[in-house]
Amino acid sequence: MELKETNHSYYCECWETKRTSEYESWKDFKEQEGLDYDFDYNLLFRFDIDFHDDKENRRYGTYTLKLHHALQRHGYEQWHAVIHNITEADMPEIEQHLKKAKQHLFEMWKEI
Repeated sequence: MELKETNHSYYCECWETKRTSEYESWKDFKEQEGLDYDFDYNLLFRFDIDFHDDKENRRYGTYTLKLHHALQRHGYEQWHAVIHNITEADMPEIEQHLKKAKQHLFEMWKEI
């Protein structure tokens, strides 16, 4: 998986909820949330990767990963993890995490 921006046809807002958590790095996210969280409780339904190309931005030249989760037990809540300073070195582990989430989504739709 290459580190590059996602190009989705529709925007997913993460700042309209109180359930947005920010992390300064992939390492911080792993230490605080762990990578073995339950996808039934925290259904990862989408991710976005944004590149910071504005030289005035303090994160210039890095990427931000946004993980969008539905909290299925609540039904109306979402949890967004916004992870800054993503680098190429983070990508193998991120790819593995996203593949687990994708497999979980496929299992949920196996009847069709």
